[in-house]
Amino acid sequence: MSDDRRDPTTAVPALKRARENYEMAFAYDPTSVGWPGLHLGRLLHLSAHREAASDALRASAESGDVEYAPVAAFHLGKLLEELGDNEQAAAAYRQAVESGHARNAAAAAYRLGGLLQTAGDVEAARAAFERAAASKNTWYGRLGNDALLALT
Repeated sequence: MSDDRRDPTTAVPALKRARENYEMAFAYDPTSVGWPGLHLGRLLHLSAHREAASDALRASAESGDVEYAPVAAFHLGKLLEELGDNEQAAAAYRQAVESGHARNAAAAAYRLGGLLQTAGDVEAARAAFERAAASKNTWYGRLGNDALLALT
């Protein structure tokens, strides 16, 4: 089986077009990479192109776009965590947390807390879980509360 058949972003016509469009938008205006970088990065991540996904997500996270950069930072953190680069994952999660983004700050705080707890930094983990618990995000607020209870 050829590589094209294993890669859904080239084998499935709609995904192939989506990938091409994101890549074109990403290349078209390097100063406006927030939206296309996020979506290209997520598409590449789902199709196991992790290095290219990391590059696209990092560009979006560093774009300064108030809506898309925090979301890209969160997804970059997840990707880096999967790759075992917990230090860089924590930095990406911190960026998302510090943004105060309505949807992703709480999720990033919770995931950051898990990384810190695994690393043995219980006090920093507690602070991250408290941030998730204090959020208005119902799901990650509960997860943050549960994680805090488990720490005591």
